Amino acid sequence: MCAAPTSAADAWTSADADWEGLQAAAAGAFAANDLAGAAASWGAALRIARADFAADDPRLATSLANYANALRQKGEPVPARLWEEALGIWDEAAAWLARQRFAPRARSSIFHLRLEARHAGAYDANLRRRAATLLDEARAATAALAAGAPGKGPDRAAFRAFRSARRDALRKVLAAAHLLVAPAPRRDARPPPAQDGS
Repeated sequence: MCAAPTSAADAWTSADADWEGLQAAAAGAFAANDLAGAAASWGAALRIARADFAADDPRLATSLANYANALRQKGEPVPARLWEEALGIWDEAAAWLARQRFAPRARSSIFHLRLEARHAGAYDANLRRRAATLLDEARAATAALAAGAPGKGPDRAAFRAFRSARRDALRKVLAAAHLLVAPAPRRDARPPPAQDGS
């Protein structure tokens, strides 16, 4: 299977790397309860996203939601337009995803290579489904944050996993989803009842 040629739009740029670095620094500051440091890094990441990313890039939605959350955590007023814009971008992210090219991945066996040769495009379709699911989950998390759910830092294991990913469109999706401040579970939520036989 031959990969589509990489265009300039698909290339990993210094803006991509800078945005990711600032998001990581903000997540670390947020986890350490340094809200001013987190807000400063998230604000800088938002400026990069606005200047260098497409208007429907899900990383822009992540930037808006994280910055809005930082303002709220600091006790500052949060303009409703930040949440509205973030949710609007998540709603448009499918169009962004459709324009992306996913680099071929190494396969674990000759079986997978033969399967891919017989069913051309199946792996790309699978990656796109996975990416769409992550974007949908991030949109739901943003809606929960906008509705007032408190934020908690990104999941460390997921964060470490995507940091070793190839620098391509899938990594951009993973960064948008995994660097979003997650809504903390509600304290008044009751655990689900135990299943019989468990």
